[in-house]
Amino acid sequence: MFDERMALKIRLEQLADSELRIIQEFQKERETIFRRLKELDTIDAEKMESSKEIVSLTKIGGPPQERKRRGRRSESLEELRQTAVTILKEQNTPIRGVELQRQIEGRTGKKIANMTTFMVGLERENYRVRKLGRGLYIYEYEG
Repeated sequence: MFDERMALKIRLEQLADSELRIIQEFQKERETIFRRLKELDTIDAEKMESSKEIVSLTKIGGPPQERKRRGRRSESLEELRQTAVTILKEQNTPIRGVELQRQIEGRTGKKIANMTTFMVGLERENYRVRKLGRGLYIYEYEG
């Protein structure tokens, strides 16, 4: 026997199927957008490198030379910052500083003494790394 209750149950199942299809479409589109943004990032990085080489060739008159860094900045700090940027790029949502610190230390095996100071330096170095609010960080692709 077919009654209103059965019709409503069938309609609920149809809605659930439609929702799944729509969510999958959004996920596919999101993945496509992120893939393209990463491609554009690599293209921009290549352009920046080539323009730096051209500028250094015209200023110096020869091949670009390795610049020496001043201050206490070490190779391990560079590794920590690169790892932080990599983790932030992998995240599609904001990540808490504590969780980011845990992941960085887990991947590199090195300790971060002061996460706030570390992130302030990273934000200065990489304009795409942003603090959204109280302990939340994100890597912004657009802008």
